[in-house]
Amino acid sequence: MSSLTIYDIATAAGVSPATVSLVINGNSRVRKTTKNHVLDIMEKLNYRPNAIARSLRSKKTHTCGLLIESIANPFFTEVALGVEGKLRSNGFNVILCNTESDAQLEREYIDTLLSRQIDGLILCALRDPSYLETSLASRYPLVVVNEEIADSGFDFVGIDNLNAAVKAVNHLIKLGHRKIGFIGDELITLGCKERYSGYKKALLAAGLDYCEELVQKRPTISYQEGLKATRLLFELRRPPTAVFCVSDMMALGAIDGCKKRGLSVPADMAIVGFDNVWFSASESIQLTTVRQPQYQMGIEAANLFLERVSGERKGTKQVILPTELIIRRTCGAKRMS
Repeated sequence: MSSLTIYDIATAAGVSPATVSLVINGNSRVRKTTKNHVLDIMEKLNYRPNAIARSLRSKKTHTCGLLIESIANPFFTEVALGVEGKLRSNGFNVILCNTESDAQLEREYIDTLLSRQIDGLILCALRDPSYLETSLASRYPLVVVNEEIADSGFDFVGIDNLNAAVKAVNHLIKLGHRKIGFIGDELITLGCKERYSGYKKALLAAGLDYCEELVQKRPTISYQEGLKATRLLFELRRPPTAVFCVSDMMALGAIDGCKKRGLSVPADMAIVGFDNVWFSASESIQLTTVRQPQYQMGIEAANLFLERVSGERKGTKQVILPTELIIRRTCGAKRMS
């Protein structure tokens, strides 16, 4: 450990020891130019503050827990990158946990993180919101991404899932489809529930019958479950001509499910996804999908966390970001037009 002290850094930087302490503890009151200058001096002199002593003095560990459903899903990867980038630039470390869509594992991770005295949590795709309400109440800064919990006192970053789904299904209806399937999870997460509601709303508004057999509710929003759901839809006596998937991972599974049967997308089945992850625009896929700003969602979640942990804000805050329907090849728009 370095023998340098904050007094040595203060002398070299031409500031007071109190200013150096504020920089080390990530206090937002320090001007950006001063903060950067002090950080440059610390790096130049290879100064490493004692993290344990710092946390004892400030009663903060400068650590945030981040729970996501699966790092294999590019949506969660982008959210995590946004969170980590913003928090790291503000002096916070991030502990990333994969829940694998398992409510029990989710609870265990939360308990473990809190036992390590983290400063707060950012959570995506919750399986058991009631556990958060009973175990955390208002004791910790907590931000929920895409899974709003009513009257919880938790901050929220998300999108208008229902109307985004309506827009996607309406697009398929306008292309002439009358039998439109749905592939999603078992309606555990709020985001999928809202997208399912949007799917039904669009059908009913267009005067189309809602058919339960066209709805596939799977355990997870994964590629494998999209593949299985598509196989089951094609086993129907009258399969759908189009399908709306609640995630691009499920839509990718649906595309491959068609190919395994020797069928063409969109000639035999039109497919629309949700998220606009990186592979959606690839030439071999060209997936029509709903774009949601995943990386920005991570940044906004980190901003809300920082506001709470610094004491700048006490009241609950919501950030709703815009979505956009991106029309590509899999919906058959160009073919049918």
